[in-house]
Amino acid sequence: MVDEEWRSDEEVLGRLQNSAASESEAHVGEIGQEQLGERLSEQENELSRLTTMARIVEQNLTLNERQMAALESRITALQDEKTKNQDIKTLLRLGASIDVLDMTNADCPTCHQSLANVEAGHVGPVLDVDATISLLSSQLRTFEEMRRQAHEAATESRASYRSIQRSVDTCRTEIKALRHDLVAPEDFPSSGEIAKRVAAEVRLAEFARTLDTIQDLLDEMQDIANSIFETRAELSSIPQVTPQEDNHRRELLEHVVREQLTDFGFSSYNANMVSIDEETLRPEREGLNLDTDASASDVVRTKIAYLNGIREVANTLGTPHPGFLMLDEPRQHELDEGHFRATLRRLARCSEVGDQIIATSAASVDALAVMLGGAEANVIDVGSHRLIRPESAEDAMDY
Repeated sequence: MVDEEWRSDEEVLGRLQNSAASESEAHVGEIGQEQLGERLSEQENELSRLTTMARIVEQNLTLNERQMAALESRITALQDEKTKNQDIKTLLRLGASIDVLDMTNADCPTCHQSLANVEAGHVGPVLDVDATISLLSSQLRTFEEMRRQAHEAATESRASYRSIQRSVDTCRTEIKALRHDLVAPEDFPSSGEIAKRVAAEVRLAEFARTLDTIQDLLDEMQDIANSIFETRAELSSIPQVTPQEDNHRRELLEHVVREQLTDFGFSSYNANMVSIDEETLRPEREGLNLDTDASASDVVRTKIAYLNGIREVANTLGTPHPGFLMLDEPRQHELDEGHFRATLRRLARCSEVGDQIIATSAASVDALAVMLGGAEANVIDVGSHRLIRPESAEDAMDY
């Protein structure tokens, strides 16, 4: 920014080079007291103008930063509200009562007492959960666009403020030099001319360093762009269809997972609806989220079936796999005994191929022996060592 206008770097560089290349060493007497006085007055007026402008730009910058902070706070609140409504939508899909969301209900949703005698106007039509989420999403997009515009305005104000501050510093330096010239002997070199040239040289050095830095960044970005182009070219040469061998492996894993889910008592919906996604290779059901749309015990069943399924398929196909799996309490979330028995016996089959599975359980040794039946397994009872015991039987509160 030069004289409150944005100029190209070539124009600014040319001006600075001309100012710095000036070799004139005018003396105070050659310039004259009258001209020095006029230049001093001009610089003082310019300093006053620049100071006022800097104050205005600083105020604009402060307003933009406050607006950005307010928008950030509003966006955070909207995101939290959207998350809450998405959670409510999930609860409703899982069978929660919708009564608590009925704003036209005459009873308090907390204490269930009648609100018939409470003075309140008619609330009018109320949006359902899906409409609320849609409205919040629209508001989020609006506020995010406002934040982007505020950020751009703050960035431009910050750059303008720095430019004006540099001009203020240069102006003050010249004023100081001109005041020195007014009291200096006539045969002395003009401090004002020297200060102007030195300021131009310093500014030219700063500008040259900035241009070099920008050029280095541009070169680096060009290297990244070339790398992106090469990577895209390599990606475009990859077949757009999944190789038949990969499809076979995915289908085999899908079959093993479904088989285990059926044996383990998966009941949130038909286990045959669970598939293996072609992109993530993770279990999914189209249109649903396995982690939230299935019961807690079925989520555990799915994780066991998936992890053990990968081990079994890897062993069948001879692909690299350590043949080792560790599970922490597979009987979480009240997995019934019959399904837990099926799970343990399926896992115990790892010994047939030389793999190893370690599973912790709070069940007793006798209970595990019954559930394992004739399956080959090694049960280790850690006894009371699995509990955290106090160092002393004495309780300080007894005294």
